[in-house]
Amino acid sequence: MKQLGRNDLCLCGSGKKYKHCCLKIEEAKLASGHSGTAPKALNWLFEKYGQEVYDTLLTAFYGGLDDDEYTQIQNLPEGISNGITVNAMEWLLAEGLITIKSCERRVIDLLFDRGAPLFSIEQRHWLELLSTTPLRLYEVVGIVPGVSMTLKDVLLPEIQSVTVLEKSGSLDANLYDLMGVRILPIENHFELSGAVYPFPRSRVTELLEDLKNEFEGVEPNSPLGKEITSVLIPDYWLELFVTPLDTPTMVDHTTGELLLFITDHYRVNDWLSLELALSNEADIEGSREDGWNRIFEGDDGQTRRSLSIDIGTRQERIKVSYHTQLYADQGRPLFEALAGAAVTFISREISDPKGMIANSQHNNTKIKQQSESLPPELLTKIIEEKIQQLYADWADTPLPILDGLTPHEAIRTPEGLDQVKFLLHSYEHGEIQQAKDQNREAVSYHFLWRSIGLTP
Repeated sequence: MKQLGRNDLCLCGSGKKYKHCCLKIEEAKLASGHSGTAPKALNWLFEKYGQEVYDTLLTAFYGGLDDDEYTQIQNLPEGISNGITVNAMEWLLAEGLITIKSCERRVIDLLFDRGAPLFSIEQRHWLELLSTTPLRLYEVVGIVPGVSMTLKDVLLPEIQSVTVLEKSGSLDANLYDLMGVRILPIENHFELSGAVYPFPRSRVTELLEDLKNEFEGVEPNSPLGKEITSVLIPDYWLELFVTPLDTPTMVDHTTGELLLFITDHYRVNDWLSLELALSNEADIEGSREDGWNRIFEGDDGQTRRSLSIDIGTRQERIKVSYHTQLYADQGRPLFEALAGAAVTFISREISDPKGMIANSQHNNTKIKQQSESLPPELLTKIIEEKIQQLYADWADTPLPILDGLTPHEAIRTPEGLDQVKFLLHSYEHGEIQQAKDQNREAVSYHFLWRSIGLTP
């Protein structure tokens, strides 16, 4: 990314030059009076109350881990371990309670007691903000790279989003990232306190459920609300480092079979005969321009699709796709009987979604190298076709994450609507990340939003 020059227009959209806009705020941050506050406070705490501080970190911040898990944390690579330590130290300043002579004291109160370090007015103000600002879970809904991020509270989506000045973090962030952070009002802008608890969207469901349950009947900005998030967010975040990711088993709702991406490739010998044969079948809908689908009504009354026929990337080729072995076993003889001499079978391609997920987790470098051998436009097209195939019946498919409801059913309630939007953002987030890794344009999921009558 090109470095923003002092005389370039500021990326925040103000119309001013960078040097007269956000650069001034950045320089103010660097020279701010609260600079060095945390190291000063921590050095004194460890010098004065070393054992007590260690005890409270072990029993509170790391308290959700058993002995083996704590050992795992201690043995993590240095870069990861340092990041955890940064979050632990800020938690100590913001939330820590230590026992001194059988009396429990807040760390923040100790820092303002007689005998504590002398802090400037700005440093005291920063410590007070840190100790009173709740740790909350946010979603990134806007990014100005090198300048700022706009964050929305996940638990309180009705609250207006907040734009925080964040030069380095905004360069690495992706739209719809999830992170636990504290947002501090500093003079005429907002900034992050320092600690960041990033969460993969695929592993945040239990945290969200626990937060919603604990917040029932609780004022979010109350002391109890602040305590709830300060416990749950670090606990669930630390679990990410010690709990292996389970690859989900994906099944077809109608048959109960494991999902498979099965694609048969054919050469078309006679387009007219093929189109005529398909148009004569009552359960096959479509056209040469849009492709064809064989549809049926499931036991739940929902319309399903057992096979899809699409135009291939090469001339005179078609692809017939299925998403279970049973559909393929039943569908291929049916299709070939209908098409007859109008087509010639070439090959079959089978992809296991579970294996694809596992391989993507353990072979990211290899996948990236393979993707670089394909033109970005072609790679995007291939992935788009797979996504369209995978989510063809999504709107009317009961989903466990929606408590067994279909997306169409879930959006009938405000809570269900929020769940569906969160799910769609998760799909988009994963594709944005993958596209960035593969140096290509991200595939749009707007077709899924439209399938349930929503606007992205």
